[in-house]
Amino acid sequence: MGTRIERRMAAAPVAPLSALGLAGSAQWEVELDRGGALAVTGATDAWADELAASSDPAAWLVGRNDLRALTEGLIFPAGFAAEAMGDPEFLPARGPEIPDGPVHPGLPRRMKPAPGRELRISAHERASEHWALRVLPDGKFANGTGRFDPLDPEAVKDTDDPAVAWRACFHDEDPDMWTETVEIVRATISSIRRPLVVAYGWLGSVEISVEGDVVASGRRSKALLDLLVDAGLDQDPFGAVRRSVERLATEVPDIGEQVPGVVLTVGERITPYTSRL
Repeated sequence: MGTRIERRMAAAPVAPLSALGLAGSAQWEVELDRGGALAVTGATDAWADELAASSDPAAWLVGRNDLRALTEGLIFPAGFAAEAMGDPEFLPARGPEIPDGPVHPGLPRRMKPAPGRELRISAHERASEHWALRVLPDGKFANGTGRFDPLDPEAVKDTDDPAVAWRACFHDEDPDMWTETVEIVRATISSIRRPLVVAYGWLGSVEISVEGDVVASGRRSKALLDLLVDAGLDQDPFGAVRRSVERLATEVPDIGEQVPGVVLTVGERITPYTSRL
């Protein structure tokens, strides 16, 4: 006999969400769509009723001791056109993805002049990332990831610019190759109960460890971190992320009308099977 599915209409959904947890040996799963349709498995009727009646289902779930993973998004500012939001995929938020592997021996040891700030330099072919570098403020290449395949290995030995080295990996006329350089900014807050990752689309992303280590990376990484700090990141990380969505358009420089949807993941970065509900 299959698992029973409880269905309700949520009183006030903020955004689509998917969550799972473990109560003793029993796993529960939740899926909420943008229209408020709620599906729950592995929970009691009273549990489902309380969740549906909550003014903030995501916050209600985050407050549970038995939550393992929750992903909410896309979250948009109030008044955003519903027809432009698209269908939720419930994929965990993609974090800053700071390289942690060795630097490819074919690359120079450091960038000159020193950038004076921590950077993430990545190389792409269309939408695929080939490799990335973490550059320290003094210009040293600290870490790398991915593959680096120059057409002429000798051509990169005398350069201290990763972008120049990357261009040595393809023919000049190829328009599908590109590089991106973004700033990595860091902060420390009080320890938190579960890790949190929030992706702000093209603006960047922020990751917070259980120990309270905060790292942001992206085109507007510093502005995002400043916004979160101002929104109360140290006292209430989950609430600060929620509040930041409404303030993106007015407090992030040069964002204009390109306000991205926000995805946040609390706990484990796994994809629940709630799409089967």
